[in-house]
Amino acid sequence: MRKLILIACLFLLTPFIGFSQYYWDYGLKLGASNYLGDIGGLNQSKRPFVLDMKMQETRWAVGGFVRYKIRDPWSVEAQLNWVRVSGADSLTKAYDPRRGRNLNFRNDIFQFNGLGEWTFFENPDLGNTYRYENAFSAYLCAGFSIFYQDPFAYNPNRYSWNAQGQIQQGGGSLWVNLHPLETEGVHYHLIQFGIPVGAGVNFTIKKRYRIGWSITWTKTFTDYLDDISSVYPDPNFWKAHGFSPQMAAEAAYFSNRSTAASASGVGLDQYGQEGEQRGDPSNKDSFITTTIDVGYVIRGRSNIYRAHYSGLFSKNRFKVRRRRAKF
Repeated sequence: MRKLILIACLFLLTPFIGFSQYYWDYGLKLGASNYLGDIGGLNQSKRPFVLDMKMQETRWAVGGFVRYKIRDPWSVEAQLNWVRVSGADSLTKAYDPRRGRNLNFRNDIFQFNGLGEWTFFENPDLGNTYRYENAFSAYLCAGFSIFYQDPFAYNPNRYSWNAQGQIQQGGGSLWVNLHPLETEGVHYHLIQFGIPVGAGVNFTIKKRYRIGWSITWTKTFTDYLDDISSVYPDPNFWKAHGFSPQMAAEAAYFSNRSTAASASGVGLDQYGQEGEQRGDPSNKDSFITTTIDVGYVIRGRSNIYRAHYSGLFSKNRFKVRRRRAKF
């Protein structure tokens, strides 16, 4: 009876032991991104979370990942991502405070994520083939993020400024770096931190290939992904802080672009005065990515093999096979 029970247990556990040999996988991520900050919303004032997102400003996200399965149901994952986010007040048609402000930005974010994953559902044998070649899993994840960000503003007329601070059309860049201009009189850091949380699913095919989908929301500790946070500064701030006439004039223009909205008929006297609201400092910026993940699974040693043969000082590593005497 004991032998029958032992054989039955081995028969039931063998597929799971074989499946558990796959600890590592790595691959690429490709998908879309959007951001939640001081630019966005529909034709009304601020709305909570994703309701304030502008779908027209959806951009792209690409990256790579390496994942290690510690033990069921826990894994850890490292990611390197390149995420683009953008926004423009001109997309808001009927809400005057945003329309009249007339700001825009684009930001390329280079991000490292360290994530812990909890697999809350797993089917290691899709189709009940008893070969355990195809599998499905679903997980939740959270962790930490460190990223580099640097916002730029769109300059369609390619405005530039001479040494005396006089504006001239032509000669300027199509995209202007906002960070050195200190458009709100604030110097913020380009390297920032965040907390990513997300969810995803994975299909493993023939034990080797993995295709998945994931969505991640990264809450940051900065309010300057879009270079907008608080109030309009004193127009003399830049000269008082040693900016050259050329740079001071450029900073003043990109700080207050409400005059560029005159063609829309917005009452410009309502916007851009010193101390008036330019952004909302009470909520930090965040961004969302959703990607298709394609990876390859690396086969490792089984638990039994590692217990007996792994390690420098394994008891079986230097074992010498005995030979039967010839006589």
